[in-house]
Amino acid sequence: MSGSERTSFEVIVLGGGPAGTAAATLLARRSHEVVLVRPPSPPAAKLAQSIPPSARLLLSELGVLEAIEAAGFHPNTGNKVWWADGDARGERFRANEPGFHVDRVGLERIMVAAAESIGARVLLGMSAREAVQTEEGFRVTCEGADGGTLELRAPWLIDATGRHGLLARHVREPDRSTTTLALVGRFHRPGGWGDDTSGHTLIESYRDGWAWSVPLSAESRCVTAMIDQRHAELGGADVDAMLAAELAKTRQLGALVEGAVPEGAAWACPASLYCASQYARPGLALAGDAGSFIDPLSSYGVKKALASGWLAAVLTHTALIDPSMTDVAVSFFDAREREVYRGYRRRSAEFFEEAAEAYEHPYWQTRAEAAREAGGAESVGGRGDDPDPDRLEALDGSPVSEQAVRAAFDQIRSRESLGAATGSTVRTIRRPAIASHRIVLEQHLATDRYPEGIRYARSVDLRRLSELA
Repeated sequence: MSGSERTSFEVIVLGGGPAGTAAATLLARRSHEVVLVRPPSPPAAKLAQSIPPSARLLLSELGVLEAIEAAGFHPNTGNKVWWADGDARGERFRANEPGFHVDRVGLERIMVAAAESIGARVLLGMSAREAVQTEEGFRVTCEGADGGTLELRAPWLIDATGRHGLLARHVREPDRSTTTLALVGRFHRPGGWGDDTSGHTLIESYRDGWAWSVPLSAESRCVTAMIDQRHAELGGADVDAMLAAELAKTRQLGALVEGAVPEGAAWACPASLYCASQYARPGLALAGDAGSFIDPLSSYGVKKALASGWLAAVLTHTALIDPSMTDVAVSFFDAREREVYRGYRRRSAEFFEEAAEAYEHPYWQTRAEAAREAGGAESVGGRGDDPDPDRLEALDGSPVSEQAVRAAFDQIRSRESLGAATGSTVRTIRRPAIASHRIVLEQHLATDRYPEGIRYARSVDLRRLSELA
């Protein structure tokens, strides 16, 4: 950037991953002056990632779905799991709307281009070195590959710098009881893998770890083993040999890559879980992996990042156009991000407890205990107590599970006639909600079971229904 170009913006977004690009794209679409600072790609950029079909709504909302469909990424057709020495179980997605298996660099390239095309200023190859908050906002010092520096200014900053967490690391709460190291390798099998799960994510647990594999093409797969970092000696270690030793403990994935050709050397990267003590404050939001990192067991990491970046943009947009709503918007974002992490931890606890019972090994016992503690008690108010990750990140934020809504509709359809009346325990309260990409106060229905209030249940406007009763 030359000295004649601007350095003051409304929003600075740090990080060019899914969370940062999602935030920059939405803000630019809402006509805000936003700059996206994208550092050089790290070595982990070769890692394969899965995007579930349910993320198509978010991708469409961000205007990148068509570009991703046209990029030729390998389709994500489902998953197959061998867990706790049990039989294979899995899910096959609908053929007409698959998800995507992507390499990180390819996905980021599309999303950065989308943000730039909408109007975001993009600084490629720049890394944020320091961020200082003043009464006027943030001053961020960035450094380029040539050593040159640039100072940016903006009233709002979104930290989407992932595990590095330029500002997020100061409020990070790591789960020190379950330190995890990921051993990652890519394998090529000429002629393909030869089964009907070529588009599936494969997951397998074993006595003291678990492994997963994501296809990047019909002939290429990324395979990762998740081990206890406290018992791994990396100094001078042969990571290829370490990965091979872990895969030898498996029954399925080890056999899968037998005879396949490694695509370069394997590598190791940290994969321990963490959350934040505070996800937002006036002027700052932590988006995606900067705020929290969930176990890839869920296969929803990219969707989580997209949803987090989208919501960070909604928070920022709200504060910029209506400063009086800043505190409400900050609290809304903080509570939502906190509950997303807790919900995922509750969900993973069930898997870890199953493995702990099967293997009776400390690896699983400590993880099960930590997940249950981090997940906390189920919410009496109903927000986040269902383990469905789609519900946790739905744009309408419904606290009611899809199963419960379907059951209610089935009951309605089974009746010959229907009369409706508002229950005596139902009351109306004002709570924050998202409308037209901003956080507003809307009337919600509250009951003793849902004291925090509900407005939508799977996109059904319950308050409107009560008015018709």
